Amino acid sequence: MIQCRGCNSLERGRLIALHLEKLQLPAEARVLHIAPEEGIWRLLGGRSEIAEYTIADYSPELYTFATCNKIDLCNLESWPSKSYDLIIHSHVLEHTRCNIAYTLFHLHRMLTPAGRHIFIIPFTSGSYDESFQKMTVEERTRRFGQWDHLRRFGLDDVNDHVGKIVHMPVECDIEAKYGRDVLEQANIPEKLWRGLNGCTVIDLGKHDYLLG
Repeated sequence: MIQCRGCNSLERGRLIALHLEKLQLPAEARVLHIAPEEGIWRLLGGRSEIAEYTIADYSPELYTFATCNKIDLCNLESWPSKSYDLIIHSHVLEHTRCNIAYTLFHLHRMLTPAGRHIFIIPFTSGSYDESFQKMTVEERTRRFGQWDHLRRFGLDDVNDHVGKIVHMPVECDIEAKYGRDVLEQANIPEKLWRGLNGCTVIDLGKHDYLLG
């Protein structure tokens, strides 16, 4: 990971920022930002077209830069439908203690008809793996890459796990999208420029959810 000394952002945060700079939002836009990064919060908070900006996390007390709401991504029935023009999160789904199809269904239910769901998943080598069972820190780190992860999004079988739930991009080439100069200025390593990886920004519409 390469952390910015100025804003403390990681590569994935800087890539979301590049994506958001190109994103057209409607007037009076409503935004839900889950597990918000302070740099992205500042970026979105300065956009005049955003009328309502809600930040939320399972542990809202951890956030000191703004008032954070409580959200449980495994208990979303009470959140209103067709309410957000943008829902954004990064490296969140690997932590949820329920079927990700449930979480993705409700997040897309909450989008307005033209709304966008923008997120990053920590794709890694190997196949999909998941467990909600109690295990040691060492075992969970070995299986999922981090002590508090509940699943691994393997690159070997993407079309058999998250690709069965939402439309996944056919090609990922951010050099073609932003250009080499922009990516180098943002200090994005070249190994992240193509293909799915832990910093790939996925941008979906409401109807990109595939299960009913």
